[in-house]
Amino acid sequence: MDYIAALRGRKALVVTVIVLAAIVVVNAIFHLSMDSTFHIAPSFADLSRMKGSVTTHEVLPNGAKETIIANKALGRRVVIVDRGYRGTTVHETSPVTKKPQKLGSSSGPLFTDLKTTDGKSYKETMRFGGASDIGYFWYAALVVGLVLATVLSGTFSSENDGHLEMSFMRPQSREHLAIRAIATDILTILLAELATVIFALATVAVYIEVRPTISGSTLATILLNLLAPIAWYAMLLAATASLRGGRGLVVGLAWPLALILPGAFSGTAGNVLPIWKAVHVFLVPLVRLDPLWYMQNFSLTPKTVALGVTLGNTVQPVLAGLSMLALLYFVIAVLQWRRMEA
Repeated sequence: MDYIAALRGRKALVVTVIVLAAIVVVNAIFHLSMDSTFHIAPSFADLSRMKGSVTTHEVLPNGAKETIIANKALGRRVVIVDRGYRGTTVHETSPVTKKPQKLGSSSGPLFTDLKTTDGKSYKETMRFGGASDIGYFWYAALVVGLVLATVLSGTFSSENDGHLEMSFMRPQSREHLAIRAIATDILTILLAELATVIFALATVAVYIEVRPTISGSTLATILLNLLAPIAWYAMLLAATASLRGGRGLVVGLAWPLALILPGAFSGTAGNVLPIWKAVHVFLVPLVRLDPLWYMQNFSLTPKTVALGVTLGNTVQPVLAGLSMLALLYFVIAVLQWRRMEA
C-alpha cells in the first residue's frame, strides 16, 4: 500500500461515507414525514372512480390491509394486499384484448412481475419488497465506483506536477511505486463500492423490508460493477500518466467521448451508405477500447450483436474484455510514468 495514495483514498472514502449517510438520513426524515395513506403499490384511483366500480377494504387475520377494486362491466378486478413494512402484492385481472399482450416475468431490485393468461383473461401479479437479489444493489455501487475512479485517476499526473523528484528518491523502483499506488487506488474504489451497497440496503430498508438473496447471476453482476470502474480508472490513468498539467481537461473530455462512441457505433451499424459504413469500420476498434461500451453490452442471457463481425456477446466475453482492457491500460500507464524525467 502506498502511503500518499492511502491518505488520498482515506479522504475520498470519508467524503463518500458522509454523502451516503446523508442520503439515508434524508430518506428516513422523508419517510417519517409521509402521509399515512402513502402506499408503495401502484395507484388504481382512476379505476375506482369509474362508473360501476366497487371498492372494498378489509383487514386480514395476519394484519395485512386488503383493497379490492372490481368493475364487472369492464371485466377488471384488482386486489391489493398491503403488508406494510413487509411489502405489497397486487393481483390484477383484465379481459384479453385484440392487441397482443406481452407475457412472462421480470424482476428488479424490489419487485417481481408475473404476467399470464388463460385465453379469456389477462392476469398480472406484482410483488413489492421482500427477497431481492443483492446484485441489483451493486449497480448503485457502479456509479460511485466510476466517480471515484475519475477522481483518483490523476495519481501519476499529480506526482509529475512538482513531486517527481521526491517520488524517485524513495527506496523503491519506479515500477514498484506505481504498482503500490495503483493497488491502493483500486482498494479505495472497492471499499467505496462495498460501502455504497451497505448504504443502499439501509436506504431501501427505511421504506420496506429487504431480504437480500443470491442467484446464479449475482456473481457476474458484482464482477461487472467491480471491473468496470477499475477499467475506467486504468484508462484515465493511462491518458494522464505523462501529463504535468491539464489532466482535468483530459478527464473531463473522456466522459462525453466514452458515452458518444457507443451511441455512434450503434447508429452506424447496418447503414447501407458507404460513408457510414466507413465510419462504422473506424469505430469498431475504438469502442473496444472504451470500458463504457462493455458495460452497455453486458447481458446475463446469450445474445449476438453486430461488430463488423458477429460476436456472441455474453457475460464471459464482457468480463474478460474489461479485465484485459484494465491490464492493458495499467501497463501503458506504468511504462509512461517510468519514462518521465524530473
